[in-house]
Amino acid sequence: MKLPFGLRASLSLSMVGLAVLVAVLAIGVHLALAVQATVQASAERSRALAHQTAWLATRATRAPSVPTVAAIRGDRALQALFASAVAGDPTVLDLAIVDRSGNVVVHSQGLDVGETSERRPDIQALEEGNVFKQGARLLGPSRAYEARIPMTSGGQPFGEVRVGVSTALMKTALLESLRAGLWVTAVALLLAILVALISAEFLSRRVRAMTTGLERLRGGDFDYRVEVDGRDELSVLASSINALGERLEGLRRRAAAGELDQGELLDAAGEASAWARVASGLTHELADPLNGAGLHLGLLRAKLKDAPEDALHYLDVVAQEFERLKTVVERFRRFSQQGELRPDWLDLPVLLEQEVQRARRRASAGIEIRLDVERAPDRFWGDGSLLRQALTNLIANAVQAMPEGGCVTVQAERREGQVAVTVRDEGPGIPAELQRQVFDFYFTTKPEGSGIGLAVVKNVVKLHKGRVHLHSAPGQGTEVVIELPESKLEPVGAA
Repeated sequence: MKLPFGLRASLSLSMVGLAVLVAVLAIGVHLALAVQATVQASAERSRALAHQTAWLATRATRAPSVPTVAAIRGDRALQALFASAVAGDPTVLDLAIVDRSGNVVVHSQGLDVGETSERRPDIQALEEGNVFKQGARLLGPSRAYEARIPMTSGGQPFGEVRVGVSTALMKTALLESLRAGLWVTAVALLLAILVALISAEFLSRRVRAMTTGLERLRGGDFDYRVEVDGRDELSVLASSINALGERLEGLRRRAAAGELDQGELLDAAGEASAWARVASGLTHELADPLNGAGLHLGLLRAKLKDAPEDALHYLDVVAQEFERLKTVVERFRRFSQQGELRPDWLDLPVLLEQEVQRARRRASAGIEIRLDVERAPDRFWGDGSLLRQALTNLIANAVQAMPEGGCVTVQAERREGQVAVTVRDEGPGIPAELQRQVFDFYFTTKPEGSGIGLAVVKNVVKLHKGRVHLHSAPGQGTEVVIELPESKLEPVGAA
């Protein structure tokens, strides 16, 4: 038996989505760190270059017989520094020494002496703010900033050294530094997706093996054994299925020989209950990581409000697949928990009225739900929670069978020591060849169905030691009747 496509797709998409999410986060963190590093490194280098230039210019003006401008322009050390500064730093745009009026003394771009040099924003303005603001300045329209250091001549203020940096040059340097990191991330992402797909296929294959084992046991093939691989929850579940098969095979042989007693039947039922507890533990182990991952995914989605539309779309797809997987796990958890009955005296008409009212609120226009409890007993001994779940599933199936509207009738009555609850619809009916399968686990004729609803109904009825009947014909609607044994009313003494 194959797993439903939805579960296989959910496993694959969830794992691949996590791999993509990790890769996107890695790229985001790497980009943020690279932006900060590029801005900080450029600012530090420009200030260091400005300090070095100011020191050399101040030293060149110490000769009293040489005018300051001539001394600065004629200093060979400064000439060499101006020649190498722009070529040695990929983010430096220009280097200049200006006097107190802002007129050029020497400029790396060849501006004439005395020409006015435009003052640009201080480089500290580029460093301000968080990484997002820095990234916006760096990756936005090209703009120039400068580091400024004052200098003196003969102990008196003379002007300042200006080192200009360009965001266009910084962006080029940033992209160069990111290129290698992006290649590594891309390769890692491909490997992660490959591993995720292999892991999803491996896990779904093991779950398919469990489902096949249960189907073979249900069909009476008690000699079939599920392969046990490892010591995790799935392996424990496989061992439980194998042990149950061995037990049932032994019971069948002893029953054929007339040696079977009631005690062994109870032991077999106990093993089935133990399997249900193992399955419940498995769903619990799956639910916790899914809930945690879903929570962090929501937090990430809230923090990335300004992310590109494509990235938000992928996050939404991953979130939807998480919800689908959580729904499947929750349905399986509920099914596995139905191994123990917790009966109590309950008011059956009130219970039915509450469920019908709830169904009426959810039903679409054109759907009428009628209730008849005139012949129902007032008190009933049963598990109210399980009966509510079974009734909810029956009414939901009846409503879904009439997408264009119709009437659903819910009726309860006492019949010769039993209580019969009937749910009847006016839908198209169920073909005769499918009627024997509708209560099977994972069998469904609906595109969006899970195949769990009617299986839950059958299990609830069995736990109450009752029976379920299906009556349907094409074009005549469907009627499901659950017959539950009625316990005697407990005696009530008068005070």
